Amino acid sequence: MSSQSSDFEGRLAAATARIQYGNDERNAGADDRARAIADEAARRGRGGPRQLANELGVSPKTISQAIARARRAPSPVHTLPGDTLERLFAAELKDLPPLPAPHWGALVWIVRSIYIDVTWIEQPGPMLAMEVEDAELDDEYAPDDLAKVCRGWSRVRALAVIDACQRQDLDALPTTD
Repeated sequence: MSSQSSDFEGRLAAATARIQYGNDERNAGADDRARAIADEAARRGRGGPRQLANELGVSPKTISQAIARARRAPSPVHTLPGDTLERLFAAELKDLPPLPAPHWGALVWIVRSIYIDVTWIEQPGPMLAMEVEDAELDDEYAPDDLAKVCRGWSRVRALAVIDACQRQDLDALPTTD
């Protein structure tokens, strides 16, 4: 696969993720608005929904739909924000000790050439280290040292690195160069 094609795929995946994030935020905002309307209608008591409809310049049916949505909406207290995983990975990468750029490039090449499934959740660092050892990298990449680094990463840090490698986001990976 050419680098232009993989660049296109990466950009397309990033755009799709951004659209999904926007959709998730829009839905969360609509849920918040529905809960605010439902809470205010309940606070006002009998006739509250009709009063709100008049004040907001909407139909009573719109208020009724908002109240129904509020009942179905997930509790904001029990739900993590939609971008929690991305923020966690970014925090892990921010504190990641740097490696030479060619080592990150080798990891990107390895990660993008293997199948990663849910079994990687348990021990992503050691599994990535085994892939580094099996990749038959040239000595310039110091595969033994690179494998040792991978084994030393926490579960979350290793998953953050794998995610950045899958997205070919080399800018997120700190380099010594």
